[in-house]
Amino acid sequence: MTMTNKIDISMYTRYIWGLDFSSPEDALRHFSNKGVHYADIVDGELEEVPLHRYCSYLSEANMEPGALVTMCNIAHFSKSERIKNIATVKGYIDRMEKFGIEVLMLSPMINLAKNPEEFCQLRDIMIESFGKITHYAKSSGITVAIENRSDLTRPDSKTEDVRFILDNVPDLKLVFDTGNFFCVNEDVLSAYQKLSDKIARVHVKDWKTDPFGTFVREYIPRFNGVALGDGEIPLKELIALLKRDRYSGKAVIEIDASQVTSEMLGKSADFLRQELEV
Repeated sequence: MTMTNKIDISMYTRYIWGLDFSSPEDALRHFSNKGVHYADIVDGELEEVPLHRYCSYLSEANMEPGALVTMCNIAHFSKSERIKNIATVKGYIDRMEKFGIEVLMLSPMINLAKNPEEFCQLRDIMIESFGKITHYAKSSGITVAIENRSDLTRPDSKTEDVRFILDNVPDLKLVFDTGNFFCVNEDVLSAYQKLSDKIARVHVKDWKTDPFGTFVREYIPRFNGVALGDGEIPLKELIALLKRDRYSGKAVIEIDASQVTSEMLGKSADFLRQELEV
């Protein structure tokens, strides 16, 4: 981790479309006034809103792009599909350099492993593909990071599996997602201690147990997304560790997209501002 005291707050641009604001700029200005000065853009949104327009929206709200998030399946079992998708991601890197976006988050929608043999095969494919992306991005000075996921059929969900991938792709960093570790029965604080040297960003999620919830653990509804600080994840303790270790990346507000409201985002921003003392 870079050693400094400042932690900036970010959010996702995808939230602004379903909220009760007159325009994207108004929505972003509202959250900018609450101390959210960055926003991450998901590649799927670019089919509707070009990257240059998103960057314009952010600029008008005195915000900056935080990261570009791609869900391209660069770990596809099909080699031809992998090659095509890796080329797409390399194209994103070229555009990111033009707009000054410094972090690429890899969160590929992959073929899920059906057995231990496929699990290991998929892990090795991910390592190979992540290596190609980090190598390509290095000359641009762009940080490439993977997000830990919340499905045990994926080799990027449990702490030890994430660590294995990171150790085998030296330039690869981690987007540490609190909610995803929680959903695979990992102790969030323990996972942090084991992975902190690789963390480039933190996705700050909170969940509350609900037998009718929208998020599942082991294929059973378990949780609902809530405003940060209202759930069961030890976020205050995690933030204390981040501050102790002088983490300097972004703290990204993340709430289940089907449940997010402007009030939840605002309360989450207030929570982070208070805990981060910014």
